[in-house]
Amino acid sequence: MFKEYGPLSTMMYQKTKAVGQSLDGDIDYYYDFLQDVKGSILEAGVGTGRVLIPLLEKGLNVEGVDVSEDMLSQCKKNMEAYSVSTFVYQQDLFDLSLNQEYEAIIMPTGSFCLLEKDKIEKVLKGFYHCLSCKGKVILDLIVPNDFKKGKITQSKIDISNTETIIYTHYDESIDWISQQTTSIDKYELINEGKVVETEYSHFTLYWYGLKEFEWLIQSLGFKLIKYDDGYNRGVPGIVTAILEKQEE
Repeated sequence: MFKEYGPLSTMMYQKTKAVGQSLDGDIDYYYDFLQDVKGSILEAGVGTGRVLIPLLEKGLNVEGVDVSEDMLSQCKKNMEAYSVSTFVYQQDLFDLSLNQEYEAIIMPTGSFCLLEKDKIEKVLKGFYHCLSCKGKVILDLIVPNDFKKGKITQSKIDISNTETIIYTHYDESIDWISQQTTSIDKYELINEGKVVETEYSHFTLYWYGLKEFEWLIQSLGFKLIKYDDGYNRGVPGIVTAILEKQEE
């Protein structure tokens, strides 16, 4: 029944989170940190290239990885449209295996918190093995500060002159003990007044206490360099963690 990041959600992302569209200042924040990185950079959860492409345009050596075939297909089209190129890989982050060493790995805008919490050590170990010595991981931790169980929101996104997506978001449940929320997204593609395709996504978001997160990363060989609050702009609900790989 459910498909995360399928063709309709990709269409919507392309319109609502376009290439170069900064969300609360995230692209500028990440560029400020990465501009002095001389080696290769990996964006985990690259999606349609919203962050990747402007970083490439600024001359950074960035590659991408994502599990979604639909998202990566759109990312490649977007790179062609913007006359930039790099390697993008279709892989599950739980089984990350890249024959490349990176000086930095980034995961902006809370994508990290969509990964299953009971498997997150495997993801971080994958990052660890892909990093050069003293390599950095920069990722966003988010908390559900606007979540309200049972809340339904709906919006309309025009895709073309004849096509529209009606997007419905449902806040399904919140578990304070497990520190997770679940939500359902529905995408209806309307063409000339008729629903021609429907897609459902089921998302679980996990959040972390900062001390909890520090204990986790230290056990895996990372050192916390610092936390930044809301891209240094005070954006609520977002803390960016900057980690460094320690010598083996």
